[in-house]
Amino acid sequence: MEKMNNAFEKMKMLVGIEVEDEQQSVMEDGNSFSFMDDFNRQCTLTTKQRFYGFAICLAAGLACTFLSILVFFHPIKFGITFTFGNLLALGRC
Repeated sequence: MEKMNNAFEKMKMLVGIEVEDEQQSVMEDGNSFSFMDDFNRQCTLTTKQRFYGFAICLAAGLACTFLSILVFFHPIKFGITFTFGNLLALGRC
């Protein structure tokens, strides 16, 4: 578990996401936050929870999309399951 957290911290540093650096630069500039900065600060999910949500949405979306093949000759059922599966798969982002 600790190795995973350390890996996420290293990834954040490589990408340049450092909460302390962001807060200091904003305080130095005196500018207001953009929408995404404000949204990211208000989000209370941990990285682990976001990863689990990503995995669950991806698996459920792919399952619904593949299940839609079973009802391919029933247009209404196919449309509903295929659309719902794609929406779940896109929701992982």
